[in-house]
Amino acid sequence: MSLSIHEFAHAFVANLFGDPTAKHEGRLTLNPLAHWDSVGTTILVVLLALRAFGLSGLPAFGWGKPVPVNEDNFENPRLHGLQVALAGPMSNFILALIFAALVRFVQLPELLGAVLVMAIYINLFLMFFNLLPIPPLDGSRVLRLFMSQETYYAMAGSPFFLFGVIFVIFFFLSDPLVRATSYLTSLLIGG
Repeated sequence: MSLSIHEFAHAFVANLFGDPTAKHEGRLTLNPLAHWDSVGTTILVVLLALRAFGLSGLPAFGWGKPVPVNEDNFENPRLHGLQVALAGPMSNFILALIFAALVRFVQLPELLGAVLVMAIYINLFLMFFNLLPIPPLDGSRVLRLFMSQETYYAMAGSPFFLFGVIFVIFFFLSDPLVRATSYLTSLLIGG
């Protein structure tokens, strides 16, 4: 659900600013199948299923099919491109706020409350992770404001850069991401 809403938010904001590309490709929808990446989403579902069956040491990672955006359709490509990129992580934050309001202010069965707390955590983690200013993540669009398009796309398309990013995230940023996510989850649920 979070992945579909995240990708839908990108498509919705792009369409709002004049780019109908995602709409024309059937991506302006909440249907999860429209946002299913044959590799990234499948890996995510398999890893989550294995974790549910007791293999809790496995990492949970994956991705949705990126929403196609043609920034040439925007009046202000850099600014509107940034806003489209930020729409995904902000949708995760809004979902976390909605779930937190339910946990805090509605009397829920214990199991449903626990599921919602996990959904809050997952959405906040997705938000923080996607806001990292590293290509190809959504937060990297901030970098585009301060560098040429050629430099940005050279970085984003380099396999060496991608492997370096993976190394940095797993070895240096995973702890701060988990701590920030845990802190904000606790804050939102009133813990």
